Amino acid sequence: MPPATRNPFETFGLTPIMVGELSERELFEVLKGLYRSLQKAFHPDISKKSRTRPGRDRAVELNLAFEALNLDRNRSSFRAHRKSYLEKHHPALARGRAAALADRLKSQAEREDRLAEGYLSFVLASAGTPLPSDMAWTAALPSARNVLLGLQDVAIKNNVRHASWLLGSNYKNIEINSEGEMRVRSVGRRAFAVASSTVLLGCVPKDSVNITPLLERCPPSRFYKCPALTEFDPDALPQVSVLNLISQDNFKKHLLPGLCPVLMESAYLFSVNRREFSSSGLISLEGVIVKMEAISGGGASGSGAA
Repeated sequence: MPPATRNPFETFGLTPIMVGELSERELFEVLKGLYRSLQKAFHPDISKKSRTRPGRDRAVELNLAFEALNLDRNRSSFRAHRKSYLEKHHPALARGRAAALADRLKSQAEREDRLAEGYLSFVLASAGTPLPSDMAWTAALPSARNVLLGLQDVAIKNNVRHASWLLGSNYKNIEINSEGEMRVRSVGRRAFAVASSTVLLGCVPKDSVNITPLLERCPPSRFYKCPALTEFDPDALPQVSVLNLISQDNFKKHLLPGLCPVLMESAYLFSVNRREFSSSGLISLEGVIVKMEAISGGGASGSGAA
């Protein structure tokens, strides 16, 4: 019997150029013609050659080769043998195909990047329209009305050794009234304050992304004047390095595809802070929403909480 490693295309004597340049259907039609012609020479019912041991072996080899290359019955086998034959006997053609595939993938990635860039520009433009100076920015999300959110601060959780996911140590609130005006009670604060420079972009489910590697970093000294942290745990300040900020590139690549224009629990909530964005171009992470509570139009914080 012939060696088991012999490629079926070699059995039919096809050149690598022909195997590489013909389409699958064209190549299979050529194989069927060769198979019928060769079987006339080696089939035991037709040719005397098949009565000898070499003739019988050749007939068996042709049958096995055609079964392996039968495009109609075993497309995956046909493609696997074709690929291995080209890689072994026609590396230049294989490299050319790999280069062409790489070019197509690059073009596709560029198109996707342009699409994502356009969508991000639309999201930021929608979030960046200021209201009159005597009003707070409204939440951009249509569903963000009459709701009190409880969030856990991601940066504090990652930076401070003694922080935990228990409510209190890294817990904050965002309140949105019937007009879409926002008030925030930051970590360690007792009262709400109007969020006059912030607009919400949307949520990304928490389990869909590992957020920490995507966040911006800075030296610990930048946080020494942060009231919320100094009131919480001043001894842990040297451990601070992660910020609740993310670059537009990281946001576009890793978060924009999963961004939902609604509020939801167990999800990261993102926003644009007008002052921060104008100076750095960074998008803000408000935190992980762990609680949502409906409130009356007047708000839970009351008029004196602002």
